[in-house]
This record gives sequence, structure tokens and C-alpha cells, in this order.
Amino acid sequence: MTAAALIPVSQAHAEDRSDDGLSISGDVRIRYELLEGQYRPSLPPNDDALTIQTAIAADYRTGPWHFSAELVDARGYWIDAPGAAGTTEVNALELSRASIGYRDGPVEVTAGRLHLNLGSRRLSARNAFRNTINSFTGLRLDWHGDAGDTLTAFYTLPHTRLPSDRASLVNNRVRWDRESFDLTFWGTHYSRPDLFAGITLQANVFGLNERDGANGPTRNRKLLTAGARLHRSPEPDQWDIDFEGAVQTGTVRQSTAANAPLQDVRAFFAHAEIGYSVDLPGKPRISVLFDIASGDDPRSANFTRFDTLFGARRWEFGPSGIFGPLARTNIISPGLRLEATPGSRWDVMALWRPAWAHNRRDRFGNSSLVDASGTSGRFAGHMIEARIGHWLIEDTLRLEAGTALLTSGALLDAAPNAPGFGDTRYAYGQMTVSF
Repeated sequence: MTAAALIPVSQAHAEDRSDDGLSISGDVRIRYELLEGQYRPSLPPNDDALTIQTAIAADYRTGPWHFSAELVDARGYWIDAPGAAGTTEVNALELSRASIGYRDGPVEVTAGRLHLNLGSRRLSARNAFRNTINSFTGLRLDWHGDAGDTLTAFYTLPHTRLPSDRASLVNNRVRWDRESFDLTFWGTHYSRPDLFAGITLQANVFGLNERDGANGPTRNRKLLTAGARLHRSPEPDQWDIDFEGAVQTGTVRQSTAANAPLQDVRAFFAHAEIGYSVDLPGKPRISVLFDIASGDDPRSANFTRFDTLFGARRWEFGPSGIFGPLARTNIISPGLRLEATPGSRWDVMALWRPAWAHNRRDRFGNSSLVDASGTSGRFAGHMIEARIGHWLIEDTLRLEAGTALLTSGALLDAAPNAPGFGDTRYAYGQMTVSF
């Protein structure tokens, strides 16, 4: 499933609508997740969660003006025992989007609370599978060229999701998210479609500035991330491609201590994917993919772990939620994916990804497993996923179910803080109602 296909139907309608007048859309998604064989340290061997996300969006356009608002209520249940659920699952009753936009010819300016879906969504995304959503407060400028190219520039304050303490999360306590100049996210993104042979060129420069303050002690990240992407969308009987890479520079403190020395940042990530869509019933597409993101060597004077900023990962690295072991940091992972639509309302996908740590002395992916000595090796295991979705009522009622297996490789077995529960098995089922 492509990144674009993961965007909720109601949200896609809200973003695409250009006619004057008021439009109201929404989604209610109910998901149950079950995990056995926990791979994270200090957590019980089994975990489950029931999450409910309700999103209601209102957009009003009149002439050059655009007013928008979106209320997102993300709640979690059955998470009272120690488990993996946290602020990525719970953020009750939050005004996630509230903005005013004005367009004059090719230029549109938007101010207020925003979502930032940019390019491939690997570095900045409105989350689709995750129960909570990245939101920002600030300014955004969009320029639309005659050739279909677009340039986006923005300066924002990322929201810190609240509450963050366990007791408040368990009780789905309502608390307004916080934004401040202690954390800023800014940058530009350019896209030029059909540059040649149906290939789209994208380029971006993103900045992240962090300091101690309302969010407590931090590592004072000052990151500059520059990247580019070449992309061609899938078409019947054609090859498609997706090549993207980014380098990251700046400084970061060695720890959150105020007197900790600064380290220079030297990090990178790259993604490569080649796919082919067969012009047959079911529209099967097979793709080969490869991801690499640098990890940090504690023996080095530089900090070399890649920071994926506000990117999404589900469509490439498997379900997130209470699973999500693979991430766009300290990883080397090839993969093979098969997608098909056996009926007009059906879609299926299967994915296989073996995974290694890029640096054997750094924590692996999203697991918190680390062996500073490096003697546990790099191989983490195989991640195998299968998913099936069906629209009972097209664009209105969707059912989806999936399962994933993470085999326990040498790193997951032998790391000093490995929990020792063996292979991790995960499954989820969900229902989404859109209007």
C-alpha cells in the first residue's frame, strides 16, 4: 500500500476540496492490537490495546479565503498494565488543525495549527496508521507554478503531546498539547512533476532547533536535513521507482545534562525501490526495496544516528502501534513486497524484510535494544507482514486486518538488555467509518 493510500478518506476530501462553501468530513476508527513475545526490554511478554480515533474536520472556502479546523480524539483502552502504548496512542480531544489561509494567484499563505504532509512523508507526515497525529503551529507558504511544480516554505512550533505520565494516559485525561519556541521546525520543499519519463523530482531542506525549557532538559538538537527524491508512480505494465536520500548535519549534546559537551552530527538515510505492475486481473505489483539509515558509534567524536524528524514509517517498516520494531534509524534492510487488488473493494499486501543494525554498538531501530560492546552482532531478524482490506461500503465503511512476525535474530537474542521472549507475533483488526 502506498503512502498516499494510507491517508483517511475524509482527510483526503478535505485537502482536495477547492469549491466555495462549507464541507464537513470525519472518520471513526476502532482497532484492536495483540502482541506476544515482547522484544522491548522491561515490558511484559504479552501486550494488547484497544484504540479509538475520532477525527472531525470542517473546511470553509469563500473567494481567496480558506478556514479549516479538525478535532482529533485519540484514546486507548486496556493499557493499564505496563505496556508499549503511550503518547503515540493517546491524545484525547485535541484541536489538531485550526488555520486561516489566503490565496492570491499562485501563492497561498496559511497560519495557525497545521499538518505537514510533505513529499514522501518520510521526514514530515500527517500520521495515518498511528493513533495520534503530528501537529504544528506556525506559518506555511505554498507557491504553485505553471508546470505543476510547487514550493512550500514553513516555520512552525511542533506540538508536544500531553499528558505524558502513565496514569493520565491510562485514564485518557484531556490536556491541551503544548507548543513553544523551545522546539521549532522549519524548511522548504520543492516538487516538480513529470520532469522526464513521468518522473517527479522532489527536494527539501528541513531545520530542527531544540533547547531546554518547557519540555524539560533536552539534547539541544540543532539539525539541518537536506534531501532529494526521484519518484515514478505505478502504472500497468510499467516499472516504477522511488529513490530518496538525505544527509543530516548540525550539533547535539552528548546527554540532556546542561553541561554535556556538544557533538557534531553526521548522519544519513537512503531508500531505493523498484516495482513492476502487471496488467492482469487483480493488478498485482511486486517491488524490491532497500533502506539504510545510519546509527551512532559511541566511540566516535561525531553523532551519527539519523533522526527521522516527523516522518511516518508504517507502509515501509510494518505496523506501528504497539508493534513497530523497525524504524528509519540505525538500520540496513532490503525487502520484497507484493500488492494486489483482487476486487474493486479489496486490497492485499505481503512484505518481507530482514534487518540489520547499521552500527552494532547503537540501539537498534525502535527497540531500545543495545549492546555497546558490539559482540551481539548486527542481525536483528526477519519481519514478515500480511494485510487485507475490504470496503464494505466504498469510501464509507472499511474493514482491515493484518499480522506480523519478527523473528529473533542474534542481536535481539544476545543484547545485554534483551528480554529473552523469542519471536514477536502481532495481529490487529480495525474498522473505519468515514463520512
